[in-house]
Amino acid sequence: MRASSTGILTPRAEPDIGAPDNGAGFVDAACVSYYRTIRRDVPATAAQIGYGVNKMPPSDVVTRWLVGLHADLFRDRVTDYSGPDDVRDRTLVAELAGAYLGVTGLGPDNVAFCNGTTEAISITLGFAARHGMRAVLPLPLYCSFEQSAIRHGVPVVGYYNARGEMMPLAGDADPLLFVDIAPNGVTGSWFTLPASTLDTPALRIVDHVFALPTFQAPQAFLATLRGRVGDLSRTAVFLTPSKDLSIPGLRCGTILTAHPGLVAYMAADRFERGYTTQVGLGRIAAAHLSLLLQAFAVPGAQEAFSLAGLRFPEEHLGFLAHLAAMRRRFTDNLNTLDDTDFLGPLDGVTYAAGYSGFQRLDRYFPSATAYTAWIHAAGRAGLKLNPNLLFGADPRMWAELYPHGHGIRVNVSVPPEQLAANLETLRRLLP
Repeated sequence: MRASSTGILTPRAEPDIGAPDNGAGFVDAACVSYYRTIRRDVPATAAQIGYGVNKMPPSDVVTRWLVGLHADLFRDRVTDYSGPDDVRDRTLVAELAGAYLGVTGLGPDNVAFCNGTTEAISITLGFAARHGMRAVLPLPLYCSFEQSAIRHGVPVVGYYNARGEMMPLAGDADPLLFVDIAPNGVTGSWFTLPASTLDTPALRIVDHVFALPTFQAPQAFLATLRGRVGDLSRTAVFLTPSKDLSIPGLRCGTILTAHPGLVAYMAADRFERGYTTQVGLGRIAAAHLSLLLQAFAVPGAQEAFSLAGLRFPEEHLGFLAHLAAMRRRFTDNLNTLDDTDFLGPLDGVTYAAGYSGFQRLDRYFPSATAYTAWIHAAGRAGLKLNPNLLFGADPRMWAELYPHGHGIRVNVSVPPEQLAANLETLRRLLP
């Protein structure tokens, strides 16, 4: 494509969207290859409208707590890979997670820490592959589900949309790995779950990407989440502290499960990968859960920290004030999106939590390839966009599950003036 004098992009050459073998020796997922396609020759200075992280800086409370945490660690926990404190940290996280998720009986063996939820996905898909599982995935989704499925050899046998409509693919569906991203990490909404898959999976993943800020009444949000978790002997829950706390660089992820096979596999996998994670992850995970409990007015966090002999995140009321400011910013940005005349909500989507939304573009593109070419040209013209095919599946599946046009991810955590400027750039570049 090329830019006209009005800034509108018109067709030029259409980029190749093939999926070559990567250096690890397997074919990349189509969405991973697609990312390279739309970012090719895009300047590093280009603005972005669809970040995958919370861009609002962390609260002062979290910053001070993290500084104190690492000061404590450097006094007594950097000369050993592991120690008795690790069991204490996992026990604390198990107690806090049980209070948050409304489940009982969790202990330290039911908790595993990871280098972000990307690693949690890889570990769990590795377990699924060893047991011959086949996956059903939501659309849209994070690229690692498909990338790990390909790497480990887990066939994807179906996708479902926000309304719970599922498109099955060829192949036997048993035993089943069912993935529920709750709320969805791209749309920020709860998906209706396909009724035919609820009672059958050998393993269910509940990927709880973010909870804050919440746009529902807190107790309604918590009830919805707890209802989706169900029996932890057949479920693995992923938590991602970085999303809620604006600390992505710390790479903290948590797996919670009572599935006996997965518990044993996680321990063996961790030993093989690197024996243990860095010692701060357990306390970061505990702080995250304690702040979630404060945000949802669930008691018990401070007492649990005291019993564990750990520093409780101080001035939690300051965190709640920060959270309220975060919600105001995100709500203002959502209202800005509602006021545009070229964006609209994805079918079946109502915001529940977090910083991420997906908006349908009110423009016609004759094909998915033409849309990709326009996305690529927009990036070269100075605006990085994150469209449908970056979030899984293929053009046919998107057309079946979301038949009303092409869309982009929009991050609502940026300052309102930044969002307004990026939307104005987008408006100028539209065909």
